Amino acid sequence: MYGKLTGLSKKMVRQRHGDEQFKAWRRGYDVKPPPVSSFSPDYPGNDPRYREYLRDVRYSFRESLIRSIEKGDMVLQRKLPKTESLKDCMDRTIPYFVERIQADTLDQG
Repeated sequence: MYGKLTGLSKKMVRQRHGDEQFKAWRRGYDVKPPPVSSFSPDYPGNDPRYREYLRDVRYSFRESLIRSIEKGDMVLQRKLPKTESLKDCMDRTIPYFVERIQADTLDQG
């Protein structure tokens, strides 16, 4: 999850944030880009695929309250990351790969 950098080219990121920061984000293992707003179209919580299929992510009281006020109706919003470092991404995806994908593959022979 590239946060506010989603959709920007490498050249654009380098121009806006400088070469040093660009390299830190590109080469850093635990360096996160700036977070995206939860009202941005790039926020995963605004993607219907995440709302429909995610069941193992806890709910966010703050996001649920803000969305409920905005819509005038009670809305439960899951707490999805607004930015991720490579480390965060690996911490999130490797356990799933090992427990589900790899296990299912080994079970099938």
